[in-house]
Amino acid sequence: MPDPRRPEIVFLKNIPIKIPSDLVLSRLKFAKYKTRADKKILSFIAGIIDEGYSLAEPKAVFAVFDISIRGGTVRFGSSKFAVKSASLSKHLKGASKAALFACTIGGELVDRVNAYVKKGEIASATVLDAVGSEAAEALADRIDYIVTKNARAEGFSTVTRFSPGYGDWTVFDQGKLLNALKASKIGIKATKSYIMVPEKSVTACIGLVKSGSKPVRKVYEGNISKAKK
Repeated sequence: MPDPRRPEIVFLKNIPIKIPSDLVLSRLKFAKYKTRADKKILSFIAGIIDEGYSLAEPKAVFAVFDISIRGGTVRFGSSKFAVKSASLSKHLKGASKAALFACTIGGELVDRVNAYVKKGEIASATVLDAVGSEAAEALADRIDYIVTKNARAEGFSTVTRFSPGYGDWTVFDQGKLLNALKASKIGIKATKSYIMVPEKSVTACIGLVKSGSKPVRKVYEGNISKAKK
């Protein structure tokens, strides 16, 4: 008989994402209203963004766990995954559930960046790397939106996402988080130095607060842009 406390792990592929050109420019240190890029540069960046779309393979996995918080440790349901972090414990105060997710745009884009570097095409490599970073963030935002939408349907609001490396949540937990989600099925693994492969990958935790309760942290309501729907 299946364990009712064991969450369903949801795998997603071919997720539509939008890579905002203004955020790519910002990542490249073009300060809005201060640094102006000419038409040639903008055309070049637009071409690299299109290349990024062709190389990205957006995939994700998430699961919603019942959580318990005690003594600065957050335990995720019946899984063996637990996070010892005062920061995460405080962030999730008031939440009875939490979603863990991992997402990636795959490894082809980074391989192309490295190929550009080897050929000495540093401008293309720099811009494409920025495009990849923004694509990974756009994908994380998309999964955040999906989790939030599902939570609302169940009568919950969500707390802003929190990732390993924030506060005192150590990146040493990265491998355990990926194992809890069986993220190897979408190609994400952690190296012995706790770096995720593929490089353009994101993991996070999103707290779910029952509607009507009073969470300590501000809940994530109504600020998902229409472009992500």
